[in-house]
Amino acid sequence: MKAKPLTQARIDSEAGSLKSAFTTYLSASNSALAADKAALKAERAGLSSVPSARGSDKTGPDTMPLSETASYYAGSKALSIAREIVSFQIPSGGWAKNMVRTGVVRAKGQSWTGGGIDPNSSDPANWPYVGTIDNGATITELRYLGKVQAAQSTDRASIQASITKGLNYLLAAQTPNWGWPQVYPLNGDYHDAITLNDDAMLNVIKLLREIGTSANSDFAFVDTPLRNKCATAASNGTSWLLANQVFVNGKRTVWGQQHDVLSGAPTPARAYEMPSLTSQESAKIVSFLMSLPNPDATTREAVYAAADFFKASQINDKKWSSGVLSSVSGTNSWSRYYDLSVYNPTASTVTARVRMLFGDFADRHGSASTVYGLIFGSTTSVSAERLTGYAQYNSTAQAMLTNFASWSSKNARP
Repeated sequence: MKAKPLTQARIDSEAGSLKSAFTTYLSASNSALAADKAALKAERAGLSSVPSARGSDKTGPDTMPLSETASYYAGSKALSIAREIVSFQIPSGGWAKNMVRTGVVRAKGQSWTGGGIDPNSSDPANWPYVGTIDNGATITELRYLGKVQAAQSTDRASIQASITKGLNYLLAAQTPNWGWPQVYPLNGDYHDAITLNDDAMLNVIKLLREIGTSANSDFAFVDTPLRNKCATAASNGTSWLLANQVFVNGKRTVWGQQHDVLSGAPTPARAYEMPSLTSQESAKIVSFLMSLPNPDATTREAVYAAADFFKASQINDKKWSSGVLSSVSGTNSWSRYYDLSVYNPTASTVTARVRMLFGDFADRHGSASTVYGLIFGSTTSVSAERLTGYAQYNSTAQAMLTNFASWSSKNARP
């Protein structure tokens, strides 16, 4: 089973009262995609050779540190990295993911991403992640630029213009039902889904909320109209979270890693990421909801229900490390994924309350090429690479539940 992209045919049959809004949204995305490709074609016209792509690495965000001293952001290294970031901004306003920032600006005609992209191809595979919020992309760049412009007078105007363009990109990427896709302009497949994986959407909401409430002085230059738009987008995004908490057997639980852009139902992504409830991202969503001032009944209901789920699914004194769930006193763990049809919170054992799920690539088990991915009920059958290369369990909810104990003493269950 693969995720469904956003298409006009789907909008016509599934969008309901939002049909017109989604039609406009898809048209705007297509126009932005065409403009990005046209810009790169124009740059490359007449070049004797296309500059090599920069390359990428998952450590890329670390090259844009967000916790340095003010003197660092006022220095020449930070300024050179900021200039590089501005030069790699995609015309539609976002950035690619996993880019290692070295202070070297982009060459004319060079890919905006770490790998090669082809503006003459209509195949989405030849235009991957050209504008994304995956792996902290775009949000990290905006936060870094905010810190540099606040500390520097040099290039301040151009950096502020880049930030404004980036914020408008985030506003344009928000769907009419208030979620955010992983990639924008849209690129099909699971990239069109509302993406909570790796805190993608949550990172957007947090940044826009900070700007909208004037809580982050790095963005004090943002004018009132744009600031208000950021506040509205963040509020609407929070409303999406509350409206799309998954019900199982009539009870609120948590969230999926990805939700279908139209139906809001959990949807698959990569072959080993099945439609499911997810613990790690959901725990962070709950922590965010608990941070909101004066939570209303809907917010409190969402928090309490999620806390109930985490308590019911908690595996005591276990920690995931190097592909093994080992005994560690005082550390509790949760499976990354849970079955969407099983939740019996009053059952006597964890395995009776929830059903843990573990995914893998089909070809590692000799399955036919037509099979997208495999789902198992334990890690016993999962390939060694998926055990050591993926967090099948995590302990993210432990700190959240500790905070919940204090939060719940001040905020009654509705």
